[in-house]
Amino acid sequence: MINQIGTRQTEETIMFPVSLSPLQLIDRSRQGLAGAEAGRIARLLGVSDKEMAPLLNQSIATFHRQSKSVRLDAATSERLLLLGRLANYGATVFQDQGKFIRWLRRPLRLLGERSPLALLDSPTGVQLVEDILGRIEYGVFS
Repeated sequence: MINQIGTRQTEETIMFPVSLSPLQLIDRSRQGLAGAEAGRIARLLGVSDKEMAPLLNQSIATFHRQSKSVRLDAATSERLLLLGRLANYGATVFQDQGKFIRWLRRPLRLLGERSPLALLDSPTGVQLVEDILGRIEYGVFS
């Protein structure tokens, strides 16, 4: 669902701009997201705290501590924005959050029998998964 300011709103009531320009992503990252966004994005991706912490390159203890903070640092905020954008895009491509979550965990031949979720701990991995989703969206997935 899209609200009147052009952001996508999901059942979790988390809102991400449908498309952030690179400069907007940098600005939002520098402002810092609220710590609670980490848990919301974990739910959008269908992952536990234990699975989410490595996606942010954090220990589980750091993840729990930061999820209670008022503002996250720029690096963590940027990673969360990228993961949130990916979660929204995946749900759009599959037209169902549950199907997208199941797909994230499925090993793919294209990824050397690794799951897309296994690659989300790096910005390059996030971009690769977004590229694959784009191929699925346009029917050129092989």
